[in-house]
Amino acid sequence: MNHNRRIGLSINMAVVILVSLTLPGWSQEDVKIRKGEFKTGIEIGFSEAWKSIKQGDRYFKKGVGTYDLARDHYLFAEQYNPNNAALNYKLGACYLFTDNKYEAINYLRKAYTSDPQVSDDILLLMARAFQLVLEFDLAIEYYNAHLEALDKEADRIAYSARLRKYLDECVHGKELSREPIRVIIQNLGEQINSRYDEYNPVFDTGDSSLYFTSRRPFEKSKRNPADNKYNEDIYRAALTEGSFEPAERLHKPFNTKHNNSLVGVSSDGETLFLYRGDIEGGDIQISQWNSKKGKWSRPRGISTRLSSRDGETSAFLTKDGNELYYISKNKDLTLGGKDILISRLDSKGRWTKPENLSKLVNTEYDEEGVFITPDGNTLFFASQGHNSMGGFDIFRSEMQPNGTWSSPQNLGYPINTPDDEVFFITDKIGQYGYYSAIREGGVGAKDLYKVIYLGAEKELVFRTLDQLVAGPEYPRTGVLTVPKLLNVDTSYVVTGKVLDTIVGVIPLVGKISFMDPNTGAIESFVISDSTGKYTARLPEAKVYGVEIHSAGYLYFLDVLDLSGASNQEMIHLNFYLRKVEVGTKVVLENIYFETGKAVLRPESFDALDQVFRFLENNPSIRLEISGHTDNTGSLRINERLSRERAKAVVDWLVSKGISPEMLDYQGYADTQPVDTNDTAEGREKNRRVEFKVISK
Repeated sequence: MNHNRRIGLSINMAVVILVSLTLPGWSQEDVKIRKGEFKTGIEIGFSEAWKSIKQGDRYFKKGVGTYDLARDHYLFAEQYNPNNAALNYKLGACYLFTDNKYEAINYLRKAYTSDPQVSDDILLLMARAFQLVLEFDLAIEYYNAHLEALDKEADRIAYSARLRKYLDECVHGKELSREPIRVIIQNLGEQINSRYDEYNPVFDTGDSSLYFTSRRPFEKSKRNPADNKYNEDIYRAALTEGSFEPAERLHKPFNTKHNNSLVGVSSDGETLFLYRGDIEGGDIQISQWNSKKGKWSRPRGISTRLSSRDGETSAFLTKDGNELYYISKNKDLTLGGKDILISRLDSKGRWTKPENLSKLVNTEYDEEGVFITPDGNTLFFASQGHNSMGGFDIFRSEMQPNGTWSSPQNLGYPINTPDDEVFFITDKIGQYGYYSAIREGGVGAKDLYKVIYLGAEKELVFRTLDQLVAGPEYPRTGVLTVPKLLNVDTSYVVTGKVLDTIVGVIPLVGKISFMDPNTGAIESFVISDSTGKYTARLPEAKVYGVEIHSAGYLYFLDVLDLSGASNQEMIHLNFYLRKVEVGTKVVLENIYFETGKAVLRPESFDALDQVFRFLENNPSIRLEISGHTDNTGSLRINERLSRERAKAVVDWLVSKGISPEMLDYQGYADTQPVDTNDTAEGREKNRRVEFKVISK
């Protein structure tokens, strides 16, 4: 933020959003991994595994903010005993509340198969996991099974309202996902997003900078006791020629040691609205620009009429500055949970007593992230009520001639999913949407995304084609939003199956990304279903990179060339993945070092990123990274150089967040050639880095 001059922003939000996955009655302490049950009778490896269990338990008990650290320790312990029901339950819970719902299903199923009584909520967590991956029928089955398994009538009554809500969400999810809207959802990338939560996007007046809230750590950051995640801070990223610069954390008076968010500013740019989480359960404050002193004033409360002890979070000031829409937990005014309230400036310039916006808009559940388009005609907000698919969904309401807001409409799938979507805004001219969501293939937890609408779809003439060449690499989920609707569908449909290479008939659930090989931007992202089938729509006939991740299988990377293809024809293409087995070796192509040194060159980072993502998708695997040379030079020098280069690769992966316990490194010099050392071409092949699977 430019501290020496005023800024103009469209207003939006801020607050600690507790994980909407939190389930009633769920308790981490209920499930203990007992030493006697975990020990298999084999002494080798037990001591180290049990130490990892204890460390994992410490992180698990602290809360969801350290579930990723707990998971890594549990995964190491799993290598000693992969069949312990309590350990598999905790691994499933860690994945469910972090980043991989498919792995959550795998571990929870394994726990339930080993011991159906492992936990009172095992069926409930399995149902939630199936809901999050759009398997609504299975989710309904497990929700009902959980209800039937409750012994006490009191428990049934306590759970019934929440379970009815989940079952309703599954019904809404089935309806909305049957007719997906045509959008691209584009992750704003690592310049903006991190492995931690990002939300609350706010543009300055000219859309030249983006301000947002992040839960990432910095030098003096502290974890919030509510969820054990790091406190909220305000970040800014400049937008230059359509690309964001790396985000920077703001300083005082905007960020403090408590939760802070930039809510917005008045249309004249003279008044900043800020959220402070340490005041009366959360309070919205203002900071005004002092032109004489050339700085912002110390934040203070807006009006005692707008504050309550229950807490306020996000807000929006209308363009004329006369109406303030904000989110409050004020028990005297809300229908239940958090609602949208409205206050107006009176003739004396004072804020009136707030009112509940509307029983048509607000629900008994939480509303969050209110935003009104520049023309004042459309209200966007997030809600856990109405016909939500699960968690928070984004809704829109239109201003009526009589000054009231219409019945809210769900923005639809895939903008909304069964996970959280919050804080939807548009740019200044309303061309693009921006919001925070949890999506497969994102950078971290909640990420910021851009939404582009693609318009109406035309009828296609489906005809099979000969199989084309399979495709290459790169990640990141995508979503775009276009300024106007397209009259015709110009997309190219690619469909087929993801299969195991051994017999070519075993279907695999895999995450498939189609990317621009020059920029790495994802053009389409799909997940194959339980039969291995996928269908993707690609925007134009060109060369795409294809990247596929499937747990337990090697990372797939190839090239799909659609040059000259017709969008009148459906393209059929199967992909075959190689199963990960102990002893499997893979040469890492395009790994470069400075001459005679163990210093990685930047050209290597794309290839190393593929290994990083492979390890992320297979967190129970241990790899040996090995360095190899040709027979030029002395054996002792080559042994040292090959080992140091292997260590450089391991160090890079660890710096990106891979647990050191997943990696080993060795240097073999020229003792394991893959080609002759008698030719230049052979020696080049022998100079390599490779990985070997040493345990699963």
